[in-house]
Amino acid sequence: MTSAPRLTALLAALLLAWPASAPLASDNLPNLGTVAESAVPLAEENRIGRDILRSLQDDGDVIDDAEVNDYLADLGAALAAAAQAPQTPVSFFAVRDASINAFALPGGVIGVHSGLVTATQNEGELASVLAHEIAHVTQRHLARMYQSSSQNQLWVWAAILAGIVAGARSNNSDVAIGAMNAGMGLGMSQQLAYSRDFEREADRMGMQYLAGAGYDPRTMPAFFERLQQVHRHNDNNAFGFLQTHPLTVERLGESQSRAQSYPARMRLDSTDYLLMREKMRVAAMPAEQVLPFYSSALNSRRYLNRGAMLYGLLRAQLAHGNLKEAQALWPQVKAALPAHPSLLLLEAELQRAGGQQAQAVTTLRQGLDVYPARRALRLALIDTLLQANRQAEARQAIDAALARYQDSPQLWRLAARSYGEADALRYHAALGNAFFFEQKFESARLQYQLATQASGDDFYLRSSIEARLREIGTKLKPGQRDDKP
Repeated sequence: MTSAPRLTALLAALLLAWPASAPLASDNLPNLGTVAESAVPLAEENRIGRDILRSLQDDGDVIDDAEVNDYLADLGAALAAAAQAPQTPVSFFAVRDASINAFALPGGVIGVHSGLVTATQNEGELASVLAHEIAHVTQRHLARMYQSSSQNQLWVWAAILAGIVAGARSNNSDVAIGAMNAGMGLGMSQQLAYSRDFEREADRMGMQYLAGAGYDPRTMPAFFERLQQVHRHNDNNAFGFLQTHPLTVERLGESQSRAQSYPARMRLDSTDYLLMREKMRVAAMPAEQVLPFYSSALNSRRYLNRGAMLYGLLRAQLAHGNLKEAQALWPQVKAALPAHPSLLLLEAELQRAGGQQAQAVTTLRQGLDVYPARRALRLALIDTLLQANRQAEARQAIDAALARYQDSPQLWRLAARSYGEADALRYHAALGNAFFFEQKFESARLQYQLATQASGDDFYLRSSIEARLREIGTKLKPGQRDDKP
């Protein structure tokens, strides 16, 4: 984990590139639109959000799982559509962290802790937090906080963001509070007042997004209240959300009262939610705790869905290398859950682990016949074909996948792997595309330059590389590097 001092220095360095001046703080919240835009241009927000996300990725805090991140993206997209704010796009990523938290970075990049997902008791609770974070983005709260600061308060702004991200990178919320307090001083009281206003506004707008996406807005205050009650009797600093999103009695009461104005809605949890919650639990829980957790929960019948718990136990056995135990569980998992693409992916993983690559290819192809839009199935199929040295079939699958997911870094890395040393032009071009869509533009530029120096005749590919190099030139200042924070 990155230390709070290093993180504070990183955020401060990033923020020095923001506008050198801003209006003095006023007594009222600044208006949306031109005021926030003039304070912090969207291009600058996007760059800073990209830099922070890259730092998280480099430290291994981001869960690089297509299934998990596609689920968060789909859930977030439904909520964002209800927000009807296409000018402020949002994106989501999962963070490997047991604390209960979520955070919005500049540029609409929203991080979701694994601990938050596993702490929710239904999909509406998870949706309520995502809706709240989306509201922070659509209402330009970060830009408005900056706009409310005078020029000599930039260090306060840097400390606030450093605290938010430090909280995302540590199970100890004291790290986040310490990083924030390092820059607060007496002037922080006014920033906290704005923060409380923003939290209430995010509650209000988030409820609208929840209702528009078909969820019950009552889940938002209900979940927050449950966290508050548990937090009162818990001293392990796991409730980062309550630290970075202060919950006052007045705010909770206002939220509960507003939720009552919406009609009640009953909505069943999706199988995606049930399974991805357990997949994230297995990915984030300490190895020595995960098997006892599932065994205890199943033996005591302490679960919301037995099939999902069996799925989690099977994945935990696979993670521990216990193939026979995992294979023995498979019939129970399949019988306890409805047909679902995640089960086909799991079946293929079992087959691959058992050395049955041909059967895994068949399973994944059958899955894609039924679920052609599932990116994780396509990635797994390509990886399995490459592992089986079926290069020609892998490249056909890559071409088919690129027709749907042109901007997938994982897919472009598989494409680069399929070419290898046999085709340096396409290898470097594909790897450059992977870096480009990860927004690691300096690394992408290096790969594109290597591609231009490689042999091979492909006018279209070389033209596209030149176009990408020109595009990168518009994103990076002369001499700027973005591959090392």
